[in-house]
Amino acid sequence: MTGLTLPPIEDIDIDDLASLPRGYRYELHEGNLVIMTPSTYWHKDMARRLMFMLHAAGANVFQDSGILSGRPRDCRLPDVGVVAELPAETADYSNLPGSAFSLVIEVVSENSVNGEYTDKADWYAKRGIPEYWIVERTADRVHNDATVLMHRLDGQGAYLLERTVLLSVLEAEHQ
Repeated sequence: MTGLTLPPIEDIDIDDLASLPRGYRYELHEGNLVIMTPSTYWHKDMARRLMFMLHAAGANVFQDSGILSGRPRDCRLPDVGVVAELPAETADYSNLPGSAFSLVIEVVSENSVNGEYTDKADWYAKRGIPEYWIVERTADRVHNDATVLMHRLDGQGAYLLERTVLLSVLEAEHQ
């Protein structure tokens, strides 16, 4: 197994993320480098299904879309993001401000719950992203479906649970 060799990470900022070793996913949490654990194939499958569904509905949907916080040492990388309007020359961007997003989706990995219900929800709400979905295993832990918790930003800057639905039902509604 090959080790991960990192450059000195003092004062790392968003621009430095592109120079880190490939094959890993990174976020910056208030200047702290977070190396994301590899996701399971259930996680990858749910994210892919959501992407296909949203793309078929005409959304500008992306996997691992970087979101800036307005601070050079803070960004997040949701599993799926819907961009309301892409800026010109998108090839030059790896991260966009929260104001560019209409929806972000986090798929919860059972072995690596990473603040999806608390910290990430607060972080996305502070950036004004209108919708936030959390995708988790169903109560009976089936391998081919998920529970989608659909939240909408309220007038006080917090997410309120609007709907809970199975991914398979959501997909059927969007056909």
